Order: sequence, then structure tokens, then C-alpha cells
Amino acid sequence: MRLSTKARYALRAMMELALHEGEGPQLLREIAQAQRLSVKYLEQLTIPLRHAGLVRSARGPNGGYELAKPTAEITALDVVAAVEGPLTLLDCVGRTAACDRTATCVARQLWMRAGEAISAALSDTSLAHLRDSQRAADTSDAFCYQI
Repeated sequence: MRLSTKARYALRAMMELALHEGEGPQLLREIAQAQRLSVKYLEQLTIPLRHAGLVRSARGPNGGYELAKPTAEITALDVVAAVEGPLTLLDCVGRTAACDRTATCVARQLWMRAGEAISAALSDTSLAHLRDSQRAADTSDAFCYQI
């Protein structure tokens, strides 16, 4: 399974906002620059993130985007679901009418368990956890000396 660029970039943008939580709205171009993303692409990603209630925007000279909830209340699954929709590995997992074998297919049960495991990992990971891990990784890189 591969997540789309939308999911990966949306999570990176949300991480950038998490790193600046409490500092007020962040300009989209600054988020894009920090994460090496296209501003145009980020503009498109903010639409579903706003509709999902994960970010809010402010206009004006001090405008930009900020998280709509505390980082501890936003999970990686929230972000992925906002830009991708429901996370299912195969059509038959989400819709029994997608295949005439769903009632007896043991492989479908495997795909369901795999999807549940992925969803659990994403829902158990908050932006606060990712932010703290990123800060720790940035700090450890800052003190890496080589001779």
C-alpha cells in the first residue's frame, strides 16, 4: 500500500504548524519553504484540512494558517483521512458489494486486519508525539560532530 503525495505532504504541513503551535498563524509560503513543498500544492491541501476542522485560516497582515485543535488532539489518521478519505486497503474491505466473494473470502479478512493495524498505528500517533520526536531528532543532529 502506498499513501499518496497528498497524505504525505499534508502531514508534513501539519507537522510544521505543530512546531509553531501557539505562535499564531503561519504564512503558507513559510510552511512550504520549511518543508520544501509547493505553495500551490499546499493551497489545495489546506481546503480539506480546513473542512475537517484541523486547521483554521486568518486573513490580513498577521494572517496565515494555524492548528484548529491542540496537537495532542490531532492524530496522523485525522490528517490522512482529511485528504484521502476513509483508509481502506481494498474496495471489498469497505464495501461488501464490491465483490461477490466477500462472505467467504479469507484473504479479505487478512486485508481487514492489515487495514485495522495501519489505522491503529496512525490513530495512536498524535501531532504532539510527532512534533516532540521531530524536535528530539533536530536536537540530536545539531550536536553530531565528525572528525
